[in-house]
Amino acid sequence: MRLTLKSPSADEQGQASLLLLIGMMLSLLALMLLFIRLGDAHQLRSRAQTAADAAALAAVTVARDNAAAMLARRQIPYYRLYDPARGRAQAEKYAQKNGAILEDIRASDNHMGQVGNFVRVEIRGANCRKELLEDRSRGWSDSVCDGTEAEDEEGLVRIGNAAAIAEMVIPDCNYVFGVNHQIIGVSCEGQLIQSEQHARQLIDIRLVSKEGRYLYKPFVSVNSDDGEEDEGPQI
Repeated sequence: MRLTLKSPSADEQGQASLLLLIGMMLSLLALMLLFIRLGDAHQLRSRAQTAADAAALAAVTVARDNAAAMLARRQIPYYRLYDPARGRAQAEKYAQKNGAILEDIRASDNHMGQVGNFVRVEIRGANCRKELLEDRSRGWSDSVCDGTEAEDEEGLVRIGNAAAIAEMVIPDCNYVFGVNHQIIGVSCEGQLIQSEQHARQLIDIRLVSKEGRYLYKPFVSVNSDDGEEDEGPQI
């Protein structure tokens, strides 16, 4: 008995080619959607880092402004330059301007915690990503996080968290003495300080990768009229 193999007809070959083409198109579409989602996530993280940078720089300007005011008053700044309340307010303001929410902020320095010329902030993006659930009861979507979302909510991904550290750098300054050894001004980098605005221009603020070695915990000054002594460092 001889077996004969039946070759596929032209219609069958055409159907197979069509199915293969459809499969390839669906695969390409899935890849395109994946790349779009990855691109969106990268963009949101970049925005979050921009917001963190802006918040850190805004907060450390509080220390810069206080230092500039002291220089304009003919004083060399060396103590208690950062104001935590004003620094937090500035950080929150600039985080919100860049579509983010301030999570944490702290100051530090390399002067036993008495100056506060480093500020570190942590922010989170205001967007949450809701991923596709297996039962398809919810599709992909982006929404604004208002803080009421459950931490363990299925398929909810918070994206765009970032941190940044900014430093305020005061130039080398010296007192300028007049007759009878009276202080008549302050000179920084060879320039006699003319005004608070002039002092700001000489003070550098920049993003850095490391905080100061000591958390900012300045000594608490107590009004001597109350008959109380100064307290030690805050703990």
